[in-house]
Amino acid sequence: MTSNAVISGFEVVAAVFAALTAVRMRRSGLHNRYPFLFAYLMLQVLCSIPPATMNLASRGYFWYWMTIEPISWIIEILVVRELCGLVLERYRGLCSLGHWSMYGGVALAAAISLATLLPRIPVAMTHRSKLMFYCAAGNRGIHLALAIFLLLMMLLASRYPIPLNRNVVLNAAMFTALFFGNTLESLLLTVFDLRIAAAMDVGLTASTVVSLIVWFFALTPAGENDRMELGHFRPEDEARILHRLDQINRLVLQLPGHMYGAGA
Repeated sequence: MTSNAVISGFEVVAAVFAALTAVRMRRSGLHNRYPFLFAYLMLQVLCSIPPATMNLASRGYFWYWMTIEPISWIIEILVVRELCGLVLERYRGLCSLGHWSMYGGVALAAAISLATLLPRIPVAMTHRSKLMFYCAAGNRGIHLALAIFLLLMMLLASRYPIPLNRNVVLNAAMFTALFFGNTLESLLLTVFDLRIAAAMDVGLTASTVVSLIVWFFALTPAGENDRMELGHFRPEDEARILHRLDQINRLVLQLPGHMYGAGA
């Protein structure tokens, strides 16, 4: 069995579980709580159908992939923005500061990734291959920045007594793993060894399928009420830390021009 056949099979499974999870979110009302996660799942359905029905080496699939990839980046950025808002929903100033930090980090990482890749592009490379390299560079930078942002956000949340529901923790963990996986694939393809492209595609598609299956079974309305604290504090320490967090939030909201208080 060829790698393309394996990928096509995985894509069918991914489409099925993405659609089923989206239906469950719609029926339970979770799509109102996580609208961009819902959009991500619908995009996964759209992204899974062509690989299962088209020739992956065809010109048509290439242009489909070049069109859908930037749309995926936008939705993934909005998903992380959504998670940041849910983690810091009580702290509007810190939430907006987090949003702007994420935007800046994504832009910087994408620019650095592209700059480091440009010297590796031969002059004789075809226009189509160059576009693939540019897209791979953007993919690497954006996903690395989003993965690091999510990791730092959850690490900081663990240092403060911020109660998070199980669904938020689940989504953050799933997307962190997916983004790091995409980053690893881009690094291996563009920096180290192109000959492992087929194996990486199979592995990455399989990891996406696993994530969608986990979402289908674990993302539930009950997860909204199941509160989790990543760190454990004594009552007196919790009160002191929350007071400090409130002070930082008020300080951010008082910055000149209220840049971080505009709900960015």
